Amino acid sequence: MKKRIFFLAAVWLLAVSVATACGGAANTRQEVRTHSKDGLLGITEVNPNMPLSKTYRTYSDDVRVMEAAIKERFPMVTNTTITLNGPVAHVLLNVPAGTSAEEIARIKHEAQAVLAAASPRYNIDADVSAK
Repeated sequence: MKKRIFFLAAVWLLAVSVATACGGAANTRQEVRTHSKDGLLGITEVNPNMPLSKTYRTYSDDVRVMEAAIKERFPMVTNTTITLNGPVAHVLLNVPAGTSAEEIARIKHEAQAVLAAASPRYNIDADVSAK
């Protein structure tokens, strides 16, 4: 009699463990997420600075964007020199000779803000020269 109870208990535990293990899988559905069709298995979505990404810019593109931001905001600037050195952008702006010191300080301060917004990956070192 004890062997029979032990046998029935073992069969019952085995049936319960199989039912619990298989029962959850039947109700669980996982959605398959596909990558974009970029030819690189979706890697351009993960790395925005890859050359194939839409947000990627070269150094010459960065300089072009900075020059356009300066021309748009400061029409009085006669010449702009931009040198990129790692994370630092050295910017020299030339303004007409009669420009006041207050105006030069304002242009320098605003130029740093405009360039930081145009190319946020660089630390801007701006200088204004009256020539």
